[in-house]
Amino acid sequence: MFTGKTAIVTGGGSGIGRAIVRAMAQRNAHLILVDVNLESIETVAQEVRPLGKGKVLVRRADVSNSKEVQKVVEDVLSAFGRIDILINNAGITGPPAPLTEVTEEDWDEVMKVDLKSVFIFCKAVIGHMTEKKSGKIINISSFAGKAGNPYWVPYSAAKAGVINLSRTMALGVATQGINVNCVCAGTTLTPMLRRLSDEQIEGLKRGIPMGRLAQPEETAAVVCFLASDEASYITGQCINVTGGRGYE
Repeated sequence: MFTGKTAIVTGGGSGIGRAIVRAMAQRNAHLILVDVNLESIETVAQEVRPLGKGKVLVRRADVSNSKEVQKVVEDVLSAFGRIDILINNAGITGPPAPLTEVTEEDWDEVMKVDLKSVFIFCKAVIGHMTEKKSGKIINISSFAGKAGNPYWVPYSAAKAGVINLSRTMALGVATQGINVNCVCAGTTLTPMLRRLSDEQIEGLKRGIPMGRLAQPEETAAVVCFLASDEASYITGQCINVTGGRGYE
């Protein structure tokens, strides 16, 4: 599906990001994994290299730092001569707390990683994509960006921003052969979630119409579809992968 195409994936070291990397590797994409945690993405790179025919490179970078992001983009263009797909997956939740206990430092850190990084990376690749009149950008948001969460205030606000930023960018490049879409991930069985007790996980399931948590691979499959030529007429959308939660 992605033979000969080059994809940048941020935050690919675990959870949904790791599943996206695996799925794209199996479809023969050339991959560049970007994360501030070099060890995690090196581990994933070693894991996925045997899965497909594409090359897999890693780059350590702070995705909210424009100079570091620009260096990654320059490295990718030097190595492959093209950027076909950008998947902005990197994100943090921040400490759970009601609004009155959220510090400015907590707010700024979540906004920097979850929202500012999307703006910076998209801005860094959009010129190249516009020049070649093609490209796919998929930004990972969350159901919290639509429904809100009183204990994840900065995270909910940032993910809402990702949704509207995606729609706004899509309108701006709709005639340039570039598709920009967003995936709204539901409660997913990731290493972070496995820290919760069985009782807490059961409580989460009760709020999901399908009665179960998402597997990371289910979100990865939607990302791969949106990154493919089969989604050529889809742009400016936020696709819910939420087990029936129908937030608009």
